Amino acid sequence: ERFFDVGICEEHAVVFSAGLATQGMKPVFAVYSTFSQRVVDYIIHDVCLQGLPVVLCLDRAGVVGDDGPTHHGVFDIAMLRTVPNLVFAQPKDEEELANLLFSAFRWAKPVVIRYPRGAGTGAAVPESFTEMTPGKAEVIKGQKLGAGPDVWIWALGDMVPVAQEAADILKKNSIDAGVVNARFIRPLDEELLNEHAKTARAIITIENGIANGGFGSAVEECLMTNAFRGSVRRFGWPDEFVPQGKPRELMEHFGLTATAVAQQIAATIGQ
Repeated sequence: ERFFDVGICEEHAVVFSAGLATQGMKPVFAVYSTFSQRVVDYIIHDVCLQGLPVVLCLDRAGVVGDDGPTHHGVFDIAMLRTVPNLVFAQPKDEEELANLLFSAFRWAKPVVIRYPRGAGTGAAVPESFTEMTPGKAEVIKGQKLGAGPDVWIWALGDMVPVAQEAADILKKNSIDAGVVNARFIRPLDEELLNEHAKTARAIITIENGIANGGFGSAVEECLMTNAFRGSVRRFGWPDEFVPQGKPRELMEHFGLTATAVAQQIAATIGQ
């Protein structure tokens, strides 16, 4: 009684969800990230313009391996990050995903949660959930305030482990790098970002989405608006259709492994 299968009709599913929300229900629309491309207009006009509490769960966000170019979910951030009234998030693990979904029902506004294909990290789903604060990132490694690392790496979702490994590699080369689990694409934690910008020589972003117009672009826009004088480097998928391939192989080919990221960060600092 609580499940509706509308078939391969993503546009209808979003408008249907909006209609349910106007009647006091709390609909969740689960869809592959790549198929959310079909419903951008409906998300904007039927959900966000009215501020309706619809939750969209974007599965298979990022590259998906053997399903190939048609199914890589790499465009959703660039398509949706500028839409008003929207909370847009990506958790780093299963526990955070559970807490985000729990929180989304309490925020009473449009929410998009993206997460990758495949097995999780192994983090346990909590027995009781914690309401999160929209737009608040998590410092995983490094001093949060005051004189901090030379480099801050702001990572999104499943790229947090890459950032942590890259930071460990940089440490061996005498480069101090802090790591942030960004969590929120919109609203961005501008307060924390601007605090980091006061002392950092470089701010790096890593995301499982296209680099052009994505999460890193939002970070760069914020930094430029506030006259950041250091270096900004964005890591993500290139301005082309990513081919079929195992995710690990694609990351190696396009320079998104921890080793490749650390090498490019070191080169940026060297400059």
